[in-house]
Amino acid sequence: MLIPTIALALQVTVSAGAQDSGVRSGSDTTRNEARRVPVTDEMRRTAFKDPAARELLLRARVARFTQDSMLISYDAKSYQRISAGLSLRATARSRLAFRSENASRVRWHRDVGARVQVLGARDVLPLAPEGSVVIGNEAGAMIRVPYYPGKEQLWVGGGLAEAEVDERKLVHPIAEGSEAYYTFATGDSIIMTLPDGKRITLREIRITAREPKWNMAVGSFWFETERAHLVRAVYRLSAPMDMRARGGVLIWVRPLMTPMLAEITAISVEYGLYSQRFWLPKLQGMEGYARVNFVRVPFSIEERYSYESVNALDSLEKVQAPDYLSSQAYRDSLTKADVDSADIRVKMREHRARADTLAEAARKSACATSATYTVNRARYDGALPIALEFPCDSTKLAHSPDLPGSIYDDGEELFGVREREELIKTLSMGLQPGWMPQSPNVAWGLAHTRFNRVEGFSTGAALRSVLGSGYSAELALRGSIADAQVNGDVSIARSNGRSSVRGALYRRLAVSSDFGAPLSFGSSLAALLYARDEGFYHRAWGAEVTGVRPVMGQIEWRLFGEQQWNAAVENRWSLFGGANDDRFIANVNADNGWLYGAGARWSGSRGLDPAGWRTTADLRLEAATGDFGYARGLFETTLSRGLGPVAASLTAAAGSSVGALPAQRHFFLGGLQTIRGQTAGTGYGEAFWMGRFELGTNQAGVRPVVFGDLGWAGGRDAWSAVVRPMSGVGIGASFFDGIIRMDLARGIHPKWQTRLDLYLEARF
Repeated sequence: MLIPTIALALQVTVSAGAQDSGVRSGSDTTRNEARRVPVTDEMRRTAFKDPAARELLLRARVARFTQDSMLISYDAKSYQRISAGLSLRATARSRLAFRSENASRVRWHRDVGARVQVLGARDVLPLAPEGSVVIGNEAGAMIRVPYYPGKEQLWVGGGLAEAEVDERKLVHPIAEGSEAYYTFATGDSIIMTLPDGKRITLREIRITAREPKWNMAVGSFWFETERAHLVRAVYRLSAPMDMRARGGVLIWVRPLMTPMLAEITAISVEYGLYSQRFWLPKLQGMEGYARVNFVRVPFSIEERYSYESVNALDSLEKVQAPDYLSSQAYRDSLTKADVDSADIRVKMREHRARADTLAEAARKSACATSATYTVNRARYDGALPIALEFPCDSTKLAHSPDLPGSIYDDGEELFGVREREELIKTLSMGLQPGWMPQSPNVAWGLAHTRFNRVEGFSTGAALRSVLGSGYSAELALRGSIADAQVNGDVSIARSNGRSSVRGALYRRLAVSSDFGAPLSFGSSLAALLYARDEGFYHRAWGAEVTGVRPVMGQIEWRLFGEQQWNAAVENRWSLFGGANDDRFIANVNADNGWLYGAGARWSGSRGLDPAGWRTTADLRLEAATGDFGYARGLFETTLSRGLGPVAASLTAAAGSSVGALPAQRHFFLGGLQTIRGQTAGTGYGEAFWMGRFELGTNQAGVRPVVFGDLGWAGGRDAWSAVVRPMSGVGIGASFFDGIIRMDLARGIHPKWQTRLDLYLEARF
């Protein structure tokens, strides 16, 4: 699921020039011709908010294809890093699932093409059982060439620029015909002073999509006014892409794959001025996420180019013809020849096997007499001949001094992470696509289905419509069998991809406890199979305004006015326990009353190396008045570190309160998220403290562990009293860095009992 999801999400961005790109000519087939809405006089009139925007945009459109004949060659270094994470909910800790890095020296000459010396290349899969660095000799396939004639300036990943807008792909905001899809307004200006005293003026155009669609952008684009060359851009796609609508997902599978979304939240492109004349790409980055059901995959691409010289190469050794036809070119040739699809699959397997054989034979022949071997390619329909040179000793690639010291480094020095973050702040809540409500989408299936001891089976559906200007509206309804209740909410939200604000009217089953995710898929599965529902619940109806914002992690806040009341246990059926499974525990007896208040939560994490230092932190504050007046807060942190062949983890948490705390806002201890071996709710009160220690092997893919937990909950006046704490010990196994966890725990005090738990999203 992981790799196809990432691949599809990235395809959204790079499809602008990956295979069938280039300026179209009359000899192209109809299916390759650009498809766009004809630009009317009214569109031209409304597209430009001021004359300066029109004049600069039209000049920039011409500049895209005006190649400077004075640029003959360059010698540069290219760096690229692709990262993907994995979590089972949005608030889970940061977890790296895949990272690839490469570094190369790129020498380009206008009359020859590019000769690329691959200096370093390495991949890591931290969640794999072995967790080892994997080196691929064909890593150069991902190497980026900074510039070549006709290269697209805007999209991360390269490709040839297309003269006209094509709405089947990403709708280019500068290409011919973009007036039908975008509006343009001039913004700020900056004056740069060069070493020789020459002053260059940069002018901003703020480009917004006329309507919110996945293949249209909003952003800030800066051009130098003399030649209208793009100097800097930061933008995002104006709406998430529903990948189900893109095809390839069978109807009967869709309930298991809903939602299936990809969103590009920020793309940044920055050019540098070299020899006081040539604008060449310097930094490029993209970030976003893909989501399939409850699986979330954040991903990013970072690229940096540095130039040793510009126009200093008088000549460059000719690049030979490709060693063999690329897979895509061969597939295209079969398609044009009207070969049957089944035969194409057979011939493609034969072609790949033949290509692998030829490549291996060529490598062995070259390495018999040299320390390097060369692979010849042609990219972008032959527009860029390229020769890739690899060392025969591939271990040199992983330990190259041209790569960061560790593949887990944050990349600040190399990729300018802080600088890019400052640039992304330009994508504020006010920079939004136009108002044009879209057809609503219906989401239902596994992601909207759950099971617990109050509702039994509960499922529902959500009807969501993107309205424009960053707004979306949603109507969600849910029905449950055991308690015969209908819940739901109606909401209006506004988002800029990273931050969001949402207002809602609702009636819901609310979670009283602070630890874990009782209404998630993992908790529902445990309740269904063996009655292990460790959440505590109450009912609520009212109104709220909530928000999410990235600040050194993530801040969530909530303003609410709601009535809360008791939720009785209505279901005691489990799959393996029958209709009266006494393993289901009692629920908290919630106090009835109206509450008006506010809450905030900050969560963050540092460190990606499972064998290195990693820390997570979670701070929650809440205050309310009404029938009850109280304030409460808790802080939890987990620190882990690899120590040679072993790794250790320590969790510490504490919380307290003031005022008249209703029963449903007490702290609950016990169970797999707090004190393992003890029943959930064994500890209960106005204050608590907790500590958990784990020791396991220094291997995140499969990690056997031993653990011990201590904790106390009770009246806040008894905080310092000498009491025997709750306790439990046990053994377990963590898989994929805690995505899946199994524990066999033995309660010591107050209950002497043994428990076996299988759950998702563990701390360690």
